[in-house]
Amino acid sequence: MRDLVPGGYLFTHAIFWTVVAMVAVGTNAVAIILSIGLGLLVVETVTQQK
Repeated sequence: MRDLVPGGYLFTHAIFWTVVAMVAVGTNAVAIILSIGLGLLVVETVTQQK
């Protein structure tokens, strides 16, 4: 958790995904973003196992 500082990896991702979530709710794009996120999760999981 020491990465939760300005400029840190986790901090950057927290801000990025918060903004993405707010835009998604405002534009009703939640389903699209969730499906893309699930797809990325599957791809990352498959590539890490090799």
